[in-house]
Amino acid sequence: MRRSRPSVAHPAPQRGLRLLVGLLAALLLGAVTAIPVQAHEERGAGFPDGTGRRPTYLGLDNPRHRVVCKPDSADRIAAMAPGPLKSRNRALLAECGTNSIQSAINTITRSNTSIYVLPGYYTERRWANLEKSNYCSNLESESNQPLEGSAYIGSISSPGGEPDGGNDDTGPIALSYGDQRRCAHNLNLIGIFGDETPGNNSIHCDSRFCGTQVVGTGQRPKAVTIDNKFAKLNAIRADRMGGVYFRNFTVQQAEFNALYVMETDGFVIDRLIARGNDEYGILAFASDHGLISRLNAYFNGDSGIYPGSASDINGNSQKFKPTRYSIEIRHSKSHHNALGYSGTAGNSVYAHHNEFSNNATGIATDSLFPDHPGLPQDHARWSRNRIHSNNENYYKRYVHKGVCEKPIEKRGYINGTVCPVIPTPVGTGVLIAGGNFNSTDHNWIYNNWRYGTMQFWVPAALRGEMDPAKQYDTSNGNRTFGNLMGIRPNGSRAHNGLDHWWDDEGERNCWENNRSSRGTPTDNFSVDPPACAAGGSLFTPGAPVKDAGFLSCSEYDRDDPEFRDPPECEWFDSPSKPGSGSGRVSADDAVALTSGSSGGGTSGQLGIAMVGVGGVLLLGLALRTRVWRRQLSRVRANRG
Repeated sequence: MRRSRPSVAHPAPQRGLRLLVGLLAALLLGAVTAIPVQAHEERGAGFPDGTGRRPTYLGLDNPRHRVVCKPDSADRIAAMAPGPLKSRNRALLAECGTNSIQSAINTITRSNTSIYVLPGYYTERRWANLEKSNYCSNLESESNQPLEGSAYIGSISSPGGEPDGGNDDTGPIALSYGDQRRCAHNLNLIGIFGDETPGNNSIHCDSRFCGTQVVGTGQRPKAVTIDNKFAKLNAIRADRMGGVYFRNFTVQQAEFNALYVMETDGFVIDRLIARGNDEYGILAFASDHGLISRLNAYFNGDSGIYPGSASDINGNSQKFKPTRYSIEIRHSKSHHNALGYSGTAGNSVYAHHNEFSNNATGIATDSLFPDHPGLPQDHARWSRNRIHSNNENYYKRYVHKGVCEKPIEKRGYINGTVCPVIPTPVGTGVLIAGGNFNSTDHNWIYNNWRYGTMQFWVPAALRGEMDPAKQYDTSNGNRTFGNLMGIRPNGSRAHNGLDHWWDDEGERNCWENNRSSRGTPTDNFSVDPPACAAGGSLFTPGAPVKDAGFLSCSEYDRDDPEFRDPPECEWFDSPSKPGSGSGRVSADDAVALTSGSSGGGTSGQLGIAMVGVGGVLLLGLALRTRVWRRQLSRVRANRG
């Protein structure tokens, strides 16, 4: 369950006065209910208790197995290269009992059963077109386990607090676990649910489905393709499925997630392709003991990989070194997405030896969206990754040209169209928006034309936390060290626009021992912080002239003609290639790059620190209220 979090409080009479004024104004305006913006709808989630473990692969000879094939599987197997894998596929073909993956899952009688999916193209039309029961058709009125509006995670809710129920065909988007299990195909093409006793207040996997392994048997992930064809919100959902293992297939064309792992203690995702989805390739939420390995994720409108609200096992620690990590991501490629990696409350995640390239932003983690377990974000580590060439401007290419106005199935996602769901600064390698105790170390960060790394404060009010003592509880204790900035693995140069951007807010932050293609790393720091060993930065509320751009750019809504390109938002302007006509971005020009000013001004928008926390409370609440109606239109446009 959600843990209490230590706060970083800094007594300051003037700041306390601003907070008091801001809170009073918010109360007078009646704006005390946080309105979530651009986040996914889901039930309230809790963390596993951490007693699970990462499963091991059972191979292609597990005695407990089911076999799935298609009419052309025999021809596909015949075309395989000679060898043991081809022989095993021939033997499995003789055992094939169904052409549906979900049907095979439904026949499982014992835990740790493998579903062997032979080469073929799977659309699961039986389950995509399944007629709903009367109960599942009327969940808003008939549900035995309805959700309260306050239990939604990132729901599109009205100012009165009532959740939007979706259109008549889909019904509610966020369902209780009991209703998800009972109505598995309301929202999911393939659903696997491990907790068969949802009424006992435990989220443990306790059914015959625990330890299920879904394995493509072809030579490559593309040999087995699961195509949702936008029939359901999620292509595959594994909910409370301790020990689940997904291996060696392609999954594509979902409105929300290609593969969704929820409240699961122990999972592996290995050798998958996740592509052409409106939002996420792989999304793991409120889960522990997870591994994502050898993934290839591309053409996704949010991120290829999203380890959001990962189990917050280090959340009560003020130490930089974590006890352990909850999710590991390794040897994966995430490219040509809006973001390669993202994660609200992406806690205790260890991502190493991956490549995040050719996205709008390479890696982003944040503490922005309300009600995600484990906020504020903490203790992620990104190490020995190649983070480069994240300059793809999908806003200009597709959103601003009207491509994303088309019906979802006609936008061309599978052919490379990307319609960004959220705003992100084009040309950025690593973005920490209100995180704590994160380590960005020993990476190759190069050819990102805006910033190599970017870090800024996120006031607690923007995630719905109104306690004055918590307003500065983000952007503390982060370390960026040992990276090669603007230098490729082969030693050649590919400058970043600016190596490091920071709004000067927070304490115990440090940047050291980073090598740059320009000799000394370029940055916009007002004062260089002390070394990590000396304690890093001393607390400041941030420089008034340093506007990260969030308040203006967060108004982005791809379905609203006015706010597809919000006024004064510079994030969607393509940065010039360093060394091209406009020259490289210097430390002195860093403010102008994001604020649009020519001399360190703020382009008519007061910086966060200048407004004060009280002003931020009002701005944040007004922003969420204003965006609410536009977000409803986005959901309805996709679903209708």
